[in-house]
Amino acid sequence: MSGLTAAAPGVQPQKDKAHMRQYTIEEYLELEETALVNHEFDNGNLIQMPGGTPQHSLIKANLVTALNNQLRKSGKTHLVFNSDIRIYLPAFNRAVMPDAAVVTGKARFSVEHPVGVLLNPSLVVEVLSDSTESYDRGEKFALYRSLASLEEYVLVSQNEPRVETFVKQNGKWFINEAAQGLEAEAELASLGLKIPIRDLFWNIPFEIPQKKRRKKSSDS
Repeated sequence: MSGLTAAAPGVQPQKDKAHMRQYTIEEYLELEETALVNHEFDNGNLIQMPGGTPQHSLIKANLVTALNNQLRKSGKTHLVFNSDIRIYLPAFNRAVMPDAAVVTGKARFSVEHPVGVLLNPSLVVEVLSDSTESYDRGEKFALYRSLASLEEYVLVSQNEPRVETFVKQNGKWFINEAAQGLEAEAELASLGLKIPIRDLFWNIPFEIPQKKRRKKSSDS
């Protein structure tokens, strides 16, 4: 494994101009119950999150299914949350939305509310998109690292069968591996599991570039 250098701040989604006043976390959660679009919470400000492509949505669904299947097979009782969950970052008074999160043991929430904000994920997954990749790799990862409970951060490509994993050891973060190709497996060290890349990209239509046929002299 190689050491991870400090992540540069990414491009953050824009603040929602329709909600420019300051909100409490309780008000934010109440609004999210009926909001037509999702928001993250930034110390009183609401940040509108861009919608995902059908391919992005399929990968997220496959991801949660694959995590639950592998955990069940191994007899583990971890909790898997999908992208509806919010994660609260007390150090920044932020609430962010992962594409998936896993909790070891009992889930703890900061506010007793139907939406809820999770406090203690042990693993977080983000499916990269063109509009949020720099944010997920940079600023958002830096925010997640403020959580003492977090042991692993996983990035899944939307455009190719590739998974990158980052793990925390003795308080420091390291790049674990980049698993690539449908025949590979992604190691989730914090869970003691390996997930076949094929399971994450089931029914995903990747375009495979065709090799150009060389013209023979007789073709001309």
